[in-house]
Amino acid sequence: MFIGIDHGTRAIRFANSEGRCYVIPRKEAGSLAPSEIADRIREAFDLDSGAEKVELLALCYSMGDGISEIIRIEDAENRGVISQDGAGLHVGGGTNVFDAVLAARWPAILLPGIHDRSKIDPRMKVFSHGASPEKVGLAYKVRKDGKKDFIISDASSNVVTIGVAAGRIAGAIDAPIFAPGLLHGPLDVAAIRRVDAREMTANEAFTRGGILRKRGLTLKGCTEEEKEAAFEALALYAAMEIAAMAVLLRDHAAAKPALYLAGDPASRIAGRVSDLLGREVLPLASCDAALGCALIAEDVYKGAREVLGIGVDGRVRG
Repeated sequence: MFIGIDHGTRAIRFANSEGRCYVIPRKEAGSLAPSEIADRIREAFDLDSGAEKVELLALCYSMGDGISEIIRIEDAENRGVISQDGAGLHVGGGTNVFDAVLAARWPAILLPGIHDRSKIDPRMKVFSHGASPEKVGLAYKVRKDGKKDFIISDASSNVVTIGVAAGRIAGAIDAPIFAPGLLHGPLDVAAIRRVDAREMTANEAFTRGGILRKRGLTLKGCTEEEKEAAFEALALYAAMEIAAMAVLLRDHAAAKPALYLAGDPASRIAGRVSDLLGREVLPLASCDAALGCALIAEDVYKGAREVLGIGVDGRVRG
């Protein structure tokens, strides 16, 4: 069996290469011991029965900015990240999942994020970070569906957009760079002033910079009118970011890439984003990132030496 793990903002999703999916909310995962998480994975995928075993597991962890190739989990220094301090909230669920996989001794690989040491368009390396590793899983799911040129905008708590041309990742736009999500967003002038005045940290400004959080709102606590306005804004920003990525792909001879939305609101806003862009934008399923990671595990197990232009470390192949 091949398993993929998507370390998302609000949940950690597990999928096998046949599409079976299991979800643990990040806060819940943060309260579980690694051994409890391993037991849940075994139960979800019938690993205790003896009928199934893990041939290879592909794991995402945090920003994935400490590695630029696909490596064995046991070879990862600091879990494959430069620092635990970054843009976003640290809950601990992903750390517990990482430790669960390591302790269970399942054969596992760690996927990198997209950053300034990745093999992408050199112009995109102005930004230190483009996308976390689960976006690689999302992209691989679409690639395995037969698309070579495409853009995926993952628009939910954050907005992160990734562009693929001729089956290789050309670049990515991370959440602190451009479009605000519902919860998190880039630092505007007012936020920069508040950080300079030491009224908040830069990370606090980012995690409060989203469409809803800038107004002190949450999805559960706002009215239907406020919710509708928030999704309308999210659709606009996702469309703008997709349009920006299309400029890059056009320069890579991908004049008409397929367009996709990911994230919990994808099905709700896909029609509006399509209207704004004048092109069909298709929503992806919530477990497609984890499924894409499982498909990466399967192909690496079968000898793939690169995935979407990302190399596979020789120790994995050995």
